Amino acid sequence: MRALCAALLVMGMWDLAEPTKCGADLPLVANTWAFTAATESAWEAMTAEDAKHPAMDAIEMGATQCEDDQCDGTVGYGGSPDEAGETTLDAMIMDGDTMDMGAVGDLRHVKHALSAARMVLRTTRHSLLTGLQATQFAMDMGMKLDDLSTKASAAQHAAWRADRCQPNFRRDVCPDPARSCGPYSLPRGKVRPMAPGATSGTDQCVDVEELVPPSPPAAATAASASLTAAAQAATASHGRPPNRTATPFPSPTAHDTIALLAIDRRGSIAAGASTNGAAHKVPGRVGDAAVAGGGAYADSAVGACGATGDGDVHLRFLPCYQVVESMRAGAGPAAAAEEAMRRIADRVPGYVGAVLAADRCGALGAAAVGWNFTYAYRHARSDGVRVVHIAPLQPRVGPAPAPTLVGAL
Repeated sequence: MRALCAALLVMGMWDLAEPTKCGADLPLVANTWAFTAATESAWEAMTAEDAKHPAMDAIEMGATQCEDDQCDGTVGYGGSPDEAGETTLDAMIMDGDTMDMGAVGDLRHVKHALSAARMVLRTTRHSLLTGLQATQFAMDMGMKLDDLSTKASAAQHAAWRADRCQPNFRRDVCPDPARSCGPYSLPRGKVRPMAPGATSGTDQCVDVEELVPPSPPAAATAASASLTAAAQAATASHGRPPNRTATPFPSPTAHDTIALLAIDRRGSIAAGASTNGAAHKVPGRVGDAAVAGGGAYADSAVGACGATGDGDVHLRFLPCYQVVESMRAGAGPAAAAEEAMRRIADRVPGYVGAVLAADRCGALGAAAVGWNFTYAYRHARSDGVRVVHIAPLQPRVGPAPAPTLVGAL
């Protein structure tokens, strides 16, 4: 075992935490992307004199700021409408002291999703509530109902419909989702999905007429142009590649997440995430921001992680759980983040995402695939909020390393 660990260190797969005094930078707050107002709100909650649970408060207040600010249009109300034109929210919060977590998915009519998630943690023995039942729960707990749609999100949905519902997340259905809006159904006589990699086509859609939306009104056309300009601006701000046709994302600005990490002076760690999910998603979809290990994870004995990017892929790999477990095994946050990203990139062509990690001492590390990534942080010695830019990882040279088994079953 010692020989294996030594080999991994030589190979550069694992690194040691930065040689600063453990805890010298605490307290610490950090979040994905340069959402600096959220970082400041988290810091204020962290350093409040009357705070009883400063790390948890920091996660909630930072996320709430982003939800109110509609960060990038991908967090909070008024963004990422689903196929039916409705904005729904996913969020989670995790207490690294107790390993308790609370989450909401497909939340409707409640603006502050992470506060609802914390209410799940505080007042139930469940971990996740979804859909209208989650809305009813939030209302019972005193949260007010709001309309999450806005004129901008309605115009975005109208422009998408006018463009034959392109892009979308459907496959292997009729009418052909590459050219038509729904409603969709299985091709006639079809009893099992196509082989991997196959696409649906009108030749399998017997007697199914393509649904072509009427010509868009002038307002929708103008809205479409405005949204295109906004998308280009967002692409420039995040440094995303202009062409990502090989990725699972329908578009370069389909969705992001704010994930937040917090460590208080006593070493208590918390993590959380909030998003309005993937634009044009199938109604009912729940992403990684509502699932521990997918969108965020925290363990006060080790550290924390937050993720952003393709949430459906993250649900299959649970990168934040892997990051924390890699740090538990001795990796520093940067090496743990890189290994989690490479493991996904090796298996999923065109994957786009990033993770942000902090060890229990407050050392930070991050890694990204497919886009330029930024994160913001503030700690005891940083003199304000700082933003760090992370270039995407370069592809591995040669085949991915085979998994190594230690011991015998």
